[in-house]
Amino acid sequence: MPRGLPALVALALAGCAASPSVETVPAPRTYAHGIGGATFLIGGGFEPGRSPDGNSLILYGPEGSILVDSGRHAAHLTAIEQGLSSLGFPLVAIVNTHWHLDHVSGNPALKAAHPGVKVYGTSAIDGALTGFLAKSAEFARKALADGAIPASAVPDVEGDVATIARGAELRPDMIVDESRDMAIAGRPLSLRVAHHAATERDLWIYDAAEKRAIVGDLVTLPVPFLDTACPEGWLKALDGVAASGAEQVVPGHGPIMAIADFNRWRSAFRDFIACARGAGALEGCSAGWLAAAARWIGSDTARAKAMADYYGDLVRSKALDGYCTA
Repeated sequence: MPRGLPALVALALAGCAASPSVETVPAPRTYAHGIGGATFLIGGGFEPGRSPDGNSLILYGPEGSILVDSGRHAAHLTAIEQGLSSLGFPLVAIVNTHWHLDHVSGNPALKAAHPGVKVYGTSAIDGALTGFLAKSAEFARKALADGAIPASAVPDVEGDVATIARGAELRPDMIVDESRDMAIAGRPLSLRVAHHAATERDLWIYDAAEKRAIVGDLVTLPVPFLDTACPEGWLKALDGVAASGAEQVVPGHGPIMAIADFNRWRSAFRDFIACARGAGALEGCSAGWLAAAARWIGSDTARAKAMADYYGDLVRSKALDGYCTA
């Protein structure tokens, strides 16, 4: 499997590494709902045979609403718009936790529908557009031309290629490359930047008033999504979340976690990386992850195992080491 192709595409769409049975496993979806503290959750989905949407949140401030991450698919965008209209506050800002397409693809449509919206994010997307995303688009175009993508997945793959081609529209208006506290839409937030973690720079939010950390892909399910990650930097970032004072953590993919559950996930992640960095059988690393994360994986064991096997190999082969210094 080409290292430039995200496993989220390879496993969920093309079936390059996963067995056919993986695509038959149902993926649960969290429906949009308020979670307290003037915050509205639009849960991401990871349906069989489709690429995922990350979780999105709407935070309401005195001057309007703030969207954290914009998803990928039209249905997710519709749910965001429904959430925005439910209380009638205008959208004034989008905060992107990172540049993965399941978190930024909705930006252009939302900016067109809500003139004046400002996007906050890191500049890491610039390197991604000329590097990882460009290579992924090249691979996807070839796979489409060769008929290597299942028919049900073709619209998603074509959609991603089109989104990458509009990459300039995904860039933030306000660059946040270092941690800082600020008020967005009149709501005080602490924007924290983790360097060389799930991506070159991940932006996560600590909402002190709610004791809530919104961490993007620093926490993902059914497995850690290590496509563009520096594992050691990611561990350091998780330690920062644990020390933030948060009592609740909102992942990039998966259900909201109390801090005790977040610490269980963090421990399972640390053990998985240590195992994959070691010399034992990689099957044991995947088995350890499946056991530790069973409460969240549920019936999605086949797909979780396929992804854990793939990511364990990425770690073991040192294919990710370049992301620690790039």
